[in-house]
Amino acid sequence: MKQVTYGFFGEDKGQGEFLAHYLVKLASRHPVLFEAHPWYSRKFQGINNKGVDSGFRNAWLAAFVKGELDCLFVGRDLDADTDAVRTERLALFASRTADIPRPDWWARTVFILPMQCIEHWLLALQRRAAGRPSKDTRDLEGIVNDAVKRELYDEYPRTPPTQTKDELVAALAAAMDIDWLAEVSHSFRLFHEEVGAYVAKL
Repeated sequence: MKQVTYGFFGEDKGQGEFLAHYLVKLASRHPVLFEAHPWYSRKFQGINNKGVDSGFRNAWLAAFVKGELDCLFVGRDLDADTDAVRTERLALFASRTADIPRPDWWARTVFILPMQCIEHWLLALQRRAAGRPSKDTRDLEGIVNDAVKRELYDEYPRTPPTQTKDELVAALAAAMDIDWLAEVSHSFRLFHEEVGAYVAKL
């Protein structure tokens, strides 16, 4: 089995939790094992979306210049629901490293870019777990962020009642059906396809 050492540079712990569980699920269908680098994700934390934007160059260089990482995942909520915004964000990241001609490093960089925010992916999982009709789990990315976060974190009972937000994220991500989520969420499907393209080249 191929082993891949990865780092995560993103907005918050929830994105990292989601990614870790996703990669475990991925290993069940591909002969690849993703292992988080022991120090990278602790050292490089974006804190918020602006922190990811401004810190991307340094995080990217640190990921590859010493050759310690095989892959870097970059998480950044788009806070919008159009592909045009996604294209603009990718162009911004590319511009931050345009003076460094390392296409091999760029090919080992995978972007997690949820339309609106990652809570839209999680709400789809939550609604499905709650038995909501199929139509209520699709195309949620047009709902504004505040409404999605309010429903996800405040309206559904937690099990146990003392469950924290991070624990809720971990529980939903651990139970995710990757293929189903790729069907109902456009931006998750783009992320999943990007990971698939990376794995295919290993």
